[in-house]
Amino acid sequence: MSAGTQKMGRAMIHAAMMILLALGITFPASLGIWQANRAHERAYFAERIAYERHLPPPADAVALIDTLGYRPVQARRGEPVPRRFLAALPDDLDRIHDVAARKRLFFASILPLVLRVNELIAEDRERLLALEAKVRGGQRLDDWEQRWLVSLAKRFGLRRVQAPEDIDFERLKRRVDIVPPSIALAQAAIESGWGQSRFAREGNALYGQWTWNAAHDGIVPERREAGKRHRIRAFDFLIDSVGAYMNNLNRAPAYRAFRQLRAALRAEGKPLRGSPLVPALRAYSERGEAYVAELQAIIAANDLEDFDDARLAPPTAPLPVEVLAGAS
Repeated sequence: MSAGTQKMGRAMIHAAMMILLALGITFPASLGIWQANRAHERAYFAERIAYERHLPPPADAVALIDTLGYRPVQARRGEPVPRRFLAALPDDLDRIHDVAARKRLFFASILPLVLRVNELIAEDRERLLALEAKVRGGQRLDDWEQRWLVSLAKRFGLRRVQAPEDIDFERLKRRVDIVPPSIALAQAAIESGWGQSRFAREGNALYGQWTWNAAHDGIVPERREAGKRHRIRAFDFLIDSVGAYMNNLNRAPAYRAFRQLRAALRAEGKPLRGSPLVPALRAYSERGEAYVAELQAIIAANDLEDFDDARLAPPTAPLPVEVLAGAS
């Protein structure tokens, strides 16, 4: 081997060693940056509904309370509601002839779902208020905060927002807020026929929402008038029906009065209760005032405002495999 060849070989080895040394220094730093970015992304944009943990309904509706792990009376007393979410209602709910018992089972099934969707909205609202305070205080938002704010605004129907400075915070705060459980439970009872409607049984549709969107799953009403093209929107999971319903109240122009009244109660420091807000929902049904009266009657007759302060139990370890498999 010539001296020149040896010299070139040593140079290549030296260069390789320098590259490896550089990688040894920069790779951990790059990995740390990547991990931090992934953590930010999960914190701001992760899917927060774990569908694999939603429970199949028991074959016998009588076993529903055991599956859910609580009774409505416990929630009324302020005890936390277990994080057990039904994927669908039991098929034989309509075969329970005791009306009071059937109502209890219906409310027990839907309440955890309502609380979970409200919990997600409350998390968004808390972050929104924190970022608004930063903006009003003259602080600069980082890239993740800016992206999340724009995403939130679009998700709640402010479609022309391209940057945080485009956001009308007062308008957005009126939209990013919870729906009192008493209202959500009463409307679910009316719109789903206490869980016995065809739409609830076949499509997990608790709120009778119409859709004209071909991308949505839907069920054609049997008595749809000639020339009409709407369908009742169907869902894979009950919680998606609850989420779409709350999204509707928080975005649709028809419920602007509901959002304004809710914001007024917030501004006065009053708790959000169902009864004061129900009159603003007359547009939900063609029945208007009669629909409002029925909602008020269901809330009062079933003491549903007892659930307006209900909360889910803190997150715990994953559910046992046998529970997830639907074992009773």
